[in-house]
Amino acid sequence: MLCTALACKNEHKNDVLLAKVGNATLYKSDIQNLISTNLTQLDSVSLVKSIIENWVRKQVILQQALINLTEEEKNVDKELEEYRTSLIVYKYEQKYIKERLDTNVTEQELLQYYNDNTQNFILNNNVAKAQFIVLAKDINTEQLKTWLRMENTESLQRITEFCYQMALRYDYFNDKWVSFDNLKMLFPYTIAPSDQALTSSKLYEASDTSKQYILYIRELRTKGSQAPFEYVKDDIKNIIVLKRKQQLIKELEQNLYLDALNKNKFTIYE
Repeated sequence: MLCTALACKNEHKNDVLLAKVGNATLYKSDIQNLISTNLTQLDSVSLVKSIIENWVRKQVILQQALINLTEEEKNVDKELEEYRTSLIVYKYEQKYIKERLDTNVTEQELLQYYNDNTQNFILNNNVAKAQFIVLAKDINTEQLKTWLRMENTESLQRITEFCYQMALRYDYFNDKWVSFDNLKMLFPYTIAPSDQALTSSKLYEASDTSKQYILYIRELRTKGSQAPFEYVKDDIKNIIVLKRKQQLIKELEQNLYLDALNKNKFTIYE
């Protein structure tokens, strides 16, 4: 957006000048691609004002920097070339990976990695398999609590049927491990349980003026213990896929180097 007066005049002959800082100019055409056509008139005007202000702020800093820096400090050609090189290499590597990366990871591979790296999967918070139920305050819950403690398929079916008819909310969490932090957030702040309260009893009850809350802990793993496989399964998959990416890049670099070496594409001068 820095240009000579004559060049700017010709380039922006029919354009609208939005702002000017020193010799730097901002025209309407410079920001058109930043404005969505789906915005309302009010939102569009607000966004344009924000873009102009941000541009002015950056230009003010830039021009102050140009005044205060030496010619040597302002020479960023080397840094720009290094950045350009890194960016081009990165884009090529990402294209190469996209064309070749296998993202399918079998259950056996996941388990193998988990068993080989158990020391890397230690819990930094308490987790549990749980059931969470919210009911109106006047509903009798004795039978429900009996079913919860039974912990079998038949009782689970009865709990589900009961909650479908009576509960304001019922969450089985798809039988997955859930962190205590997430479980505590299910309660109103004033009656949210502590970690100690959740680890000391399988069944935690609380109530406010209109509702009663029941959290039943079926399985528990405490902070500092081995993380359940299911809890870290997605993390393991990401790790394995990342290692595959790193291996692809390593192979790419080595293959290109050997090919260039065999074809005398480079010379090293000692």
